[in-house]
Amino acid sequence: MKKGYFLYKGTSKQIFALPPGWKIREYTHFPETTSETPVGDLVRHALDHPTGTRRLSQLAQKNMTVAIIVDDPARATPVAQMLPPVLQELLAAGIAGKNITIVIALGTHRFASQEELEVKIGKDVLKEYGVVQHNCHAENLVPIGKLLTGGVVAIDPVVAGAGLKIGIGSIFPHPMNGFGGGAKILFPGVADFASISEHHFHYTPEPGCVLGNTEDNPFHKEVCRMAEATGLDFIVNGIFDARERVVDVVAGHYEKAHLKGIEISKRNYGFQLKEPADITLVSADPYDEGPQLMKPIIPASLMTTKPGGTVIVLARCPDGMPDAMLEAFDRVFGSSPEHLGRFAVNAFKTSQIMAEGAIDFNCAIFFALVCASRSRIIVVSDDLNTRSVNRLGFAYAPSLQAAIDREREKQPEATVNIFPLGGLLLPMTASLPRLYEF
Repeated sequence: MKKGYFLYKGTSKQIFALPPGWKIREYTHFPETTSETPVGDLVRHALDHPTGTRRLSQLAQKNMTVAIIVDDPARATPVAQMLPPVLQELLAAGIAGKNITIVIALGTHRFASQEELEVKIGKDVLKEYGVVQHNCHAENLVPIGKLLTGGVVAIDPVVAGAGLKIGIGSIFPHPMNGFGGGAKILFPGVADFASISEHHFHYTPEPGCVLGNTEDNPFHKEVCRMAEATGLDFIVNGIFDARERVVDVVAGHYEKAHLKGIEISKRNYGFQLKEPADITLVSADPYDEGPQLMKPIIPASLMTTKPGGTVIVLARCPDGMPDAMLEAFDRVFGSSPEHLGRFAVNAFKTSQIMAEGAIDFNCAIFFALVCASRSRIIVVSDDLNTRSVNRLGFAYAPSLQAAIDREREKQPEATVNIFPLGGLLLPMTASLPRLYEF
């Protein structure tokens, strides 16, 4: 057995050995980079050198109302460290504190608790400024345009009525939009449930809507179109290293600054994938929440694994899988679809996987079904049991070594990819993968 390989599990490393007949294609573990520059200083530098637009202090006019849209506690963006320099620049430009409102871009996520808000934006900011949490079901949302599919998009009234609209978020690989950050803070961040659903259900399975791609990506183009329609004036986006620490910041125009940040992001955790392997071993870190495990990990694994191959996923999931999501899997497998992948695409596009369910759940189920139709998935987790994993359509193993030993019996000779930190994995290919064609 060849020893010394590892996958991350939180802050620890899970060591394992490979059979002698397994040949490594990719073993991508990113260096433990840290920025010596405090996040606040990175933000100040970005504000001093905006991309594609004037400085924020030049956009701000006295007596303006300002909406600062920030991502929610489900994201790792250190908003509490990024907000103060932005607020300082606005105050120095003559904007009164009473005219500044911070809007939590929940999209379709749940409301944050008081404790979560204190951590996310800081206790002092929470006391001194107006803070509202976006409600995608509110009746007073303001129409700002239409999707190309016909649905009307309505957004938070505080954002719609603001004279200056600023977004604070972070840039990371995204399975449909190519990358997070940029205009996504506005749409879906502060949009209505119906338009978010229509957009996600229609575009997610479309060609081009894949991890790491923003060119000819209709999902991304619609996001940018809604930002243009609303007048998103300025963004401040952090770029993570492989352990979700901000090591760079871009600021400026929602598309031009975003593209600059994407290039930095690619350098941080992108790699050229020459060809897929028979087996992929991947950690779900830094994600540790049920539905979120599926969205970035599974599309990336589809790209790095041959059709019919095996994906072994090491996952932390302390809260388990939501019952509603497991029940949706039960219904799918209970219907015995003739072709799982084709069923997943058709059911997803017609909102039939989990009708009226959370959009995150629907996306997670879609990705899981597509992956299960193309690959054998083995989940290794202390937090999940055999039954819950089997209900997802996956196999379960109690340890990495047990999963490897089991797979060795099926494939004594195999090529292998190893990704110790899969949550921010960005495989870059010569041509766009066509993951959802069956």
